[in-house]
Amino acid sequence: MTSHKQELTMKRILISLCAMLLLFSSSAASAEEIRIATGHTFIKRVFDPIRSAFKDKTGLELKIAFNDPLPALAELEKGNADVAGASLMVDNWLELGKAAGIPVKERSMYSSVVVVTEKSHFVVNKANRVQTLSKEQLKGIFTGTLTNWTEVGGDDAPILIVWPTVSSGSVIIVKQKVMDNEPLTKTVYDVETIGEVPDAVASTPEAIGVVTGISVEDGLKEVAPPIERPLTLLYKGTASPNLQKLLNFLTVEGKQYIQ
Repeated sequence: MTSHKQELTMKRILISLCAMLLLFSSSAASAEEIRIATGHTFIKRVFDPIRSAFKDKTGLELKIAFNDPLPALAELEKGNADVAGASLMVDNWLELGKAAGIPVKERSMYSSVVVVTEKSHFVVNKANRVQTLSKEQLKGIFTGTLTNWTEVGGDDAPILIVWPTVSSGSVIIVKQKVMDNEPLTKTVYDVETIGEVPDAVASTPEAIGVVTGISVEDGLKEVAPPIERPLTLLYKGTASPNLQKLLNFLTVEGKQYIQ
């Protein structure tokens, strides 16, 4: 007959084994996900469309942390992400990271893949009489030296700039190529992300903003040539087996899901 002391010992052993199994299963589960740090454009254009099909094929989960380009790069450097994504050229991205104090390594320490190209469109409300804006006019609007639509051939109404508080590759490129890195005017209508800009401009006759995508949505009118930029995935060294599965999927089957 088993003594009470032996029963307690057996229970302790079973509890320990269960704890070890739970720990093992937790570790295994975490190993079956790919940690991605990226922003709105990559999520909407690439990862949301492929997520289900990729998991069906590989069993891997995409664990996405929403970050603008510099925090995404910082997460990659800290080891909190397997890969980072931004709509920037790699060299530009790394230079911005260095300037922001992120401990960026030498360029040779990184690998990158351009998944697809994206466009930044300068749009106004469809009711706006203005048809085209030059680079100089856009710069004047975004930096605040032009404040009324009459100054660029429109109706007598204040110019309302719709601008995302969360940065993005698109915003960075506009600041560099259009604003010549001069500061944005303080008089803006804030939205959280660039994905909210289209609705805000479409519902406000005086508004102007920058939107991303392959085409301009209803209710909006494009008033300047778009700026094309790459959607770049960045990782350190050689891709892990799981990350390589994602990269392979993006370049083959995943293309049909990415618009």
